[in-house]
Amino acid sequence: MNAIPSKKKKGFKLPHLLFLMLGLLLFMSLMTYVIPAGQFAKNADGTINGTSFVYLGHQTPVDPWSAMLGILTGLQNSAYVIALLLVTGGCIGIILGTKAIDRVVDYVLFKVQSRGIIVVVPIVTFMFGVLGAFGGGDYLVALIPLGIMMARKLKVDPIMAMGLTLFPIFIGGSWSPTGLIIPWTMMDLPLYSGFTVRICMMFVIIILDSLLITRYALKVRKDPSKSLIGNTDWVADLALVEDSNVNKNMKLAPADVFITIMFFLQFALVVIGMTVFKMDKAIQPAIMIISGITCGLVARLKTDDIGNLFAKGCGGMAFVAFIIGIANALSLVMTNGNILHTIVNFACGPLRNLNFGFAAVGIALVITFLNLLIPSASAKAAILFPIVKPMAEALGLTKQVAVSAFQIGDQFTNAVSPVLGMTVAGCAAAGVEFNKYVKFAVRIIAPLILLSYVVLFILANTGWTGL
Repeated sequence: MNAIPSKKKKGFKLPHLLFLMLGLLLFMSLMTYVIPAGQFAKNADGTINGTSFVYLGHQTPVDPWSAMLGILTGLQNSAYVIALLLVTGGCIGIILGTKAIDRVVDYVLFKVQSRGIIVVVPIVTFMFGVLGAFGGGDYLVALIPLGIMMARKLKVDPIMAMGLTLFPIFIGGSWSPTGLIIPWTMMDLPLYSGFTVRICMMFVIIILDSLLITRYALKVRKDPSKSLIGNTDWVADLALVEDSNVNKNMKLAPADVFITIMFFLQFALVVIGMTVFKMDKAIQPAIMIISGITCGLVARLKTDDIGNLFAKGCGGMAFVAFIIGIANALSLVMTNGNILHTIVNFACGPLRNLNFGFAAVGIALVITFLNLLIPSASAKAAILFPIVKPMAEALGLTKQVAVSAFQIGDQFTNAVSPVLGMTVAGCAAAGVEFNKYVKFAVRIIAPLILLSYVVLFILANTGWTGL
């Protein structure tokens, strides 16, 4: 008799982001029939008065058809953010398409690989931390094989394949001075405002991360039983690793160095133009287009290839742009249904009696929780900022502090999110069980996020505007 095959249980899986967002739109439409309509009073400057909230006494519902009609308005209202995303995606697509940054990374790794953990790990993790701060993205999962190679040569466990590559990329984004385009624009803040504080904290966090990962690597190298893998089976594989001199004479082309410098320099040029020369926000797409095309020509790409890379980069941002439009429509439904202020009033309840510092940390903790449920960082910004902005106003926090609260709550937990494709795919490529990687990640993230909370607390209490 043939055995009856057992049915494989399917775990819970979030729906595709398109249907998640459309579902939220329709859900909020229905909620306008249920949640009591209410409004905050407005201050003279147009911000909401968090101490003056009243219920309207009647519902102002937005029916599902009207909510769907609002998608076009949402896209129109988000035109600036969408345009900026498309240009940024296209220009960075050209620079990454030259493979110059890949070759610079390869060169550095091969040059320092023979100098031991104490030199290799801090240099590599710092380098990827900076890369994450200025140019992170799902495409960086491709770096995992490089991490595996380095971990084997250093004779440390497979977790270090993540620790050397994707993990510091996540950490670098936690205080990125340039990676907040959506939050800045949605909060009506100048692009790259608060640059000095964020770049200083970026370096502090990346250096601490490098030291903590180096300490773990040294401990495992000295005693393999200390590995968070849970066993020492990986040690046997190290006997198969041979020292290689193939790349000893590897040279780096001047063009690759120029393109890599240009990649980071373009952000600095935008900041200088907007702060020192008081140029308007149109400077960013102009500089990025010039930078992208210049890098493509320096790499000796054909004009058709440059155009195709730009189009591919834009294409990668197109769906994100559409999601931002739906999120704006979601905000319109909540606003027109007069339930946005009711939701904000409820969310601010536990935070209202706290001082500015604790209130800011409270917002970061709310974002941290939601971060584990929503897989897209761009979608989180678009979904949550219609709520975060009035929350900050109701609690008396500056817009810049609200942006940092979101950034801290979002980026750190990306490194351990079970619904973020980049994290899960990275673990799979490294051959590391996700739960064991999380043990490694949490031990390093904990002191970094505590330090970030302390800094956020100080910034909130000093009324930091970032200007």
